[in-house]
Amino acid sequence: MKKSKTAIIIVLLILFFSIFFFFFPLNEVAKNLPIVKVFYRNTVLEVTSPNSKALVKIDGKEYGSTPVNITNLVAGEYQIEMIKESSSEGFYKPHIFNIWLTKNSTSRINMEIGPDDNLHGFELYYTEDNTGDINMGKLTLTSNASDTKAYIDNEYINKTPITNHILNKGEYTIKMESEGYEDLEFPVVVSEGHILHIKGHQFPIPVSFDIN
Repeated sequence: MKKSKTAIIIVLLILFFSIFFFFFPLNEVAKNLPIVKVFYRNTVLEVTSPNSKALVKIDGKEYGSTPVNITNLVAGEYQIEMIKESSSEGFYKPHIFNIWLTKNSTSRINMEIGPDDNLHGFELYYTEDNTGDINMGKLTLTSNASDTKAYIDNEYINKTPITNHILNKGEYTIKMESEGYEDLEFPVVVSEGHILHIKGHQFPIPVSFDIN
């Protein structure tokens, strides 16, 4: 009888933990444990606006004005809000970006906020990828403008969107050109075993009219 009770208890425990970890994966549980979660705080988020100042909120919490560099966030998806500081209240709209933080990586938002919905800059983050070769990474590139030409180290690659373009790990310069928009150029790092995701935003070039 005692052995039967023990067997029943073991079966119930197995069933309980199976259901528990199905709905709450071990990785998610572990990274929230007080002692263990310190090892999960290994991601970096940089938010900049080189020619202006913008208030930064992450999931509703204020982190001060740009440039903001946060080094102890847990891997996962975050909502980043940028509010450009201006003497004219309400002239610039707040902008929200959803960005993924992967462990041992640095995600970046480099963005200038213009009037209306106009932006100039880029969002950059990494996701893990175990399907590539050693010393290789991948690049996925999108743009807010149409017919955007993409260059890597001044070599034309293709028009956006570009998905999982294979590159050797290392440093590169990305350039994006689109008729009627300002060019966008910035450095990136391609990491082995990761997909580098970039979304570019380009300011439209103001139209001027000749008055005779």
